Amino acid sequence: MIKDDWLLNLCVPALRVADVGFNTSQILDLLHQASSSCPEKQLCLFPQLALSGSTCDDLFFQPLLVQACLQALEKIEDAVANSRLSVVVGLPLLLENQLYDAVAVIEPGGLHGFALNLQPNPRYFQSLHENTPANLNWKGTPVDIFEQGQLNLPSLGLERVQIIAGELPDDLHFSEETLLLNPTALPALADDPYNIKFHQFSSQNEGLLAVCSAGASESTGEGVYSGLCQVWRNGMLMTEESELEFSSKVLQINPVVNELCAEEGDLLHSKDSFRAVRDARLPFLLADEQNKQLELAFEIQTVGLMGRMRHTKSEKLLLGISGGADSSMALLVCCNALDQLGLPRENLIAVSMPGPGSSNKSLKNSSDLTNLAGIKPRVISIETALVENLANIGHDGHTPDTAYENAQARERTQILMNMANMYNGLVVGTGDMSEIALGWSTYNGDQMSMYNVNAGLPKTILLRVMVRAAEILFGSEGRQVAQAIADAPISAELKPLLPDGSISQPTEDVLGPYLLHDFFLWHAIQERKNPAAVFTEANQVFAGEYEPGFILKTLQTFYQRFFQHQFKRTAAPDGPRIFNLSLSARSGWRMSADASPALWLEQLQQIEKTLQTGNENR
Repeated sequence: MIKDDWLLNLCVPALRVADVGFNTSQILDLLHQASSSCPEKQLCLFPQLALSGSTCDDLFFQPLLVQACLQALEKIEDAVANSRLSVVVGLPLLLENQLYDAVAVIEPGGLHGFALNLQPNPRYFQSLHENTPANLNWKGTPVDIFEQGQLNLPSLGLERVQIIAGELPDDLHFSEETLLLNPTALPALADDPYNIKFHQFSSQNEGLLAVCSAGASESTGEGVYSGLCQVWRNGMLMTEESELEFSSKVLQINPVVNELCAEEGDLLHSKDSFRAVRDARLPFLLADEQNKQLELAFEIQTVGLMGRMRHTKSEKLLLGISGGADSSMALLVCCNALDQLGLPRENLIAVSMPGPGSSNKSLKNSSDLTNLAGIKPRVISIETALVENLANIGHDGHTPDTAYENAQARERTQILMNMANMYNGLVVGTGDMSEIALGWSTYNGDQMSMYNVNAGLPKTILLRVMVRAAEILFGSEGRQVAQAIADAPISAELKPLLPDGSISQPTEDVLGPYLLHDFFLWHAIQERKNPAAVFTEANQVFAGEYEPGFILKTLQTFYQRFFQHQFKRTAAPDGPRIFNLSLSARSGWRMSADASPALWLEQLQQIEKTLQTGNENR
């Protein structure tokens, strides 16, 4: 039976990755605050690997880091001694020369034991097995390694506690009297799969589920960690704290009192609130509350950039602006990050670098947006440098071939990188997930930056986030300017303009519609459907909008380019993950750059033959 004479604290401390001393000090501060603010007994749950940080990666193999975490555990044990606090905190633990993702349980009387992650990251940590030690010698006394994380907490009168670090197993079941503690590390995602998952898990069990995730002060290289704190009971969300914060935070509750509130209908969400219905045409988004998802995507981008600026101690940002959607989206993120950090927007050095393909409409769009932001961009023409560069390599300077186009992109990147060195700033990348998937970028040109805020946004969603973000920052006028940018033809503007001044290189005329490519990306890569299934579903969703033959041609382009350009993804810069699907070669999609698309294209060729036969028989 879970008693009502204790409090549960879900604690997310400020953190520096691999700085065990700093992390320990933040944890001790939170414990001191808990002890001094309330005389009742308290259980303090910290995130997975809170002593080291969950994003240490190969640093986990460094003995110095692992030993420092054990020494930190002694300090926490001393701080808790003879208090009314029980502490659950994560750390890497070495047992008989094997490294485990562990959770230490500390009672007022001392270290109670360890629970081990049942499904750890196999690159770094050993799974629980029959030869895993049953105990650890701690100051001359053996302390338990709790089997399957099952234990009791005598100081709180809790007889059935289970600790599951990281991902919750689908087949786990626990009773009504059980308190299940889930220290974890969850990236913030705009399509928010966690409420759905925890709702389903909690609905299958009767006990109390407490979730405490690592927060935004973890590395933002591959994602922004959510700092999610939630308590669930019988499929109902009883309380939560989900702000993305770099500072420490605590969610404190009385589990029994909250349960009584839940029984009386005072809930954050009912059992019917959690559905996973995706938008048929825009499958990256859930069908409901799309504005909320767009706003969270913008927040993740902003916090990701703030994290990189904090870590590198950079206060200046360098951004190439063209008036296109991608650079406009990045500009909005930069403005928001500077605002949140209390830095002037003049610290954004926006650089317009017109070339032979730059249109007046794009230049106007860029000017309209920078005026709203209160930023005066630098204008540096690349035309003279382009002529000299092409002449140096023996190019005639006129033929609009690949060399002519890519020389422009590389010249712009060179300018930004050199200016970043001048101003001690970061070059902010602009390429979106759709371009990354299709390889629609210049290697070592716009493909490269110091941090790419758009890496997790497919084009169709980026256009919508941009409009919503501009409205958030600049009101209705911002929305109007951003909508004009979103409605403009998408183009790299690397070929000379037509005689009437219009662009000669609409991207979707070459690749096909991004609406289709983003649909393919989700279903082929995230959902792992074979080409025939993707084709069939696309025909159903876009019936009357695109002909089957056109869908097939575009799908062939998708597979051909997705395989061909993996080498660009392998060398891509850091950027925050925003949806379930990530194309990062470090933490998302991993594939040999030499992989062949033959198997997938062969299936599409069979469909093409069927379509041709059908047309001939009409």
